[in-house]
Amino acid sequence: MSDDALRPARRFLHVCYCCADAAAVTAFFVDQLSMRNTMSTTPGRSSGAILGMDRDISSAAAFVYDARGPRTSPAIEVQGWVDPPLVGRPVSDPTAAGIQALGFSVPALATACERLVGAGCTRVADGTQAFGSPWATLRDPRGVTLDVVEDAAVPRGETRMRHLRMTVTAVAGSVPWYEALGFAVVDREHLSDASFLGVEGRVEADVVRLRLPDEPFEAVLIEWHHPPSHGHHVSEANHAGLYRTAVGVDDTRRSYAAMTAAGVSFDRAPTSIELRGTPVPDMWICFLSDPDGVPFELVERPRSAFRP
Repeated sequence: MSDDALRPARRFLHVCYCCADAAAVTAFFVDQLSMRNTMSTTPGRSSGAILGMDRDISSAAAFVYDARGPRTSPAIEVQGWVDPPLVGRPVSDPTAAGIQALGFSVPALATACERLVGAGCTRVADGTQAFGSPWATLRDPRGVTLDVVEDAAVPRGETRMRHLRMTVTAVAGSVPWYEALGFAVVDREHLSDASFLGVEGRVEADVVRLRLPDEPFEAVLIEWHHPPSHGHHVSEANHAGLYRTAVGVDDTRRSYAAMTAAGVSFDRAPTSIELRGTPVPDMWICFLSDPDGVPFELVERPRSAFRP
């Protein structure tokens, strides 16, 4: 079996943001972070298989991209839950295992933060982060954490999807799992100051940045030693906040077979999904979870669907 079947992921496709009001959340990202809403659905009964659930559901969804658009940028999949209803609250403890924050690059940090705070965000902390860029940690009006990082290369009036920040309980176990999926380590750092994330006092933590081969959007893993990482990612697909992410592969069934033979465990076998009423063709998907329970969806999307 070729290496591309064993390390199949090519790019992030979307990160799922669970909420009760998809229209309001979509408007927030469009109005405050210059995102583009390219596709929306209205609530209706459908199979929950596309979201990894064994029941019919009712929800509304929107796919929101940065200015580069669907053929280049990852998306925020805004999922507005109706049945089952939204449960829980977004995570607020940086040391709790699982998805912590969605990161954006902006051309001017002060300008972006002023606009976001004016739109109801709470500024948690700021500073220069471990890799040298000015950074602010905020919580949006629904309590979901956003990392906003200054990057002068971003065109004025635009933002870029930058990273998904996750807390892990053991970098030593998580990094090989991500590498098996197709990620490569691009940098490592040790933190002794995490005030830019809202963690004050003495801190010891290890940070690993990883990327997939076809894009710069990163997975940022943090293992906290003091205070220690703890817990497990939320288990309900309808839990408020950032729940799941999807990555593109060339052939879902082939990758599933190769990775299963190599000892990788999956939560759900491949299934074919019909996307009625959308411009997206039918596709094969399957699900697996990282060592801390973060769900990843493998979605069959050929490289020809994206710009180089």
